[in-house]
Amino acid sequence: MTDIAIELLRDISRKLDAVLALMKIAFRDSIEAAKESSFARSKIKKSIYELCNGRNTVGDMAEELGKEPAYIRVYLATLEDEGLIVRKGDTYEAVV
Repeated sequence: MTDIAIELLRDISRKLDAVLALMKIAFRDSIEAAKESSFARSKIKKSIYELCNGRNTVGDMAEELGKEPAYIRVYLATLEDEGLIVRKGDTYEAVV
């Protein structure tokens, strides 16, 4: 990839981060209500969400919570489906 392409992708990423920040502000109440509803049913789900900081792998989360990786993956998939986290390589990051 050329330097120009890399810089263009970085610029796009910065702009998307800005859009995300604005959306978080605009939809704060709805986001918080969705998180509260989701986490009310499952304390483990909230614990997994809180570990989605962009640094923890599935293995890290499993070790931290004393659960099997497959168990953690089920909840990560649900959190992804709900739009609360995104996968970034081998780690997960909370979006909201």
